[in-house]
Amino acid sequence: MIFGHILFGTIAVIGVLLLEVGFYRDFAHLNLTQKLGIFLTVFGLFATTSLGVFLSGNYLAGVIVSIIGILLLGILVRPVFSTDKSK
Repeated sequence: MIFGHILFGTIAVIGVLLLEVGFYRDFAHLNLTQKLGIFLTVFGLFATTSLGVFLSGNYLAGVIVSIIGILLLGILVRPVFSTDKSK
């Protein structure tokens, strides 16, 4: 049971990181529903992970996971200035 939880949790973390990388440049061009969906997915996964780590008693790792989640959300929602010449 614990092995399955760790395995699927790791797959979910990888999926969220790929989602963030995939929409890094295009996030500003999405509509509100798409932005909220991606934002809440990233937030929910990191909030759940950090809560689980905190509840297991590893406070330092919980703080590190929380900081990583906050940084990734900040990177995702910040405006990206690029010179897109394809338009």
